[in-house]
Amino acid sequence: MPSYPLRPTFPVDVRSPSGTVKVGRVGTAVTVDLDPAKVFEALPISTGQLFAALDVLYPGASATVRDAVPSDVASPINRAYRTTAFVTADSALLAFVAQTLSLTSVQVAGLLAAAALQPK
Repeated sequence: MPSYPLRPTFPVDVRSPSGTVKVGRVGTAVTVDLDPAKVFEALPISTGQLFAALDVLYPGASATVRDAVPSDVASPINRAYRTTAFVTADSALLAFVAQTLSLTSVQVAGLLAAAALQPK
């Protein structure tokens, strides 16, 4: 018995709630349109933004954090310092920064808010 490929006979149109991705169907092809500006804005805070805000709020603090990083490359703190791309409220890098500088939770929240305002 021969087999036939199944093709939907209805249009496929899936829209992202954030408006960053639009998927549609043209004939048998699927199209994906991305809005790079919205995708870029949706990214979490980068480590560059975090350390820029840290220097603005607490001058010299980024050097203090850098000097406190263990030299052992197997250390989770060293790995977090070298490889973290984006910082979230529960990231190991932010916890290390807060512990090193003895920041309170209010100060950490202020740091994150200031970092979000830094250019990406």
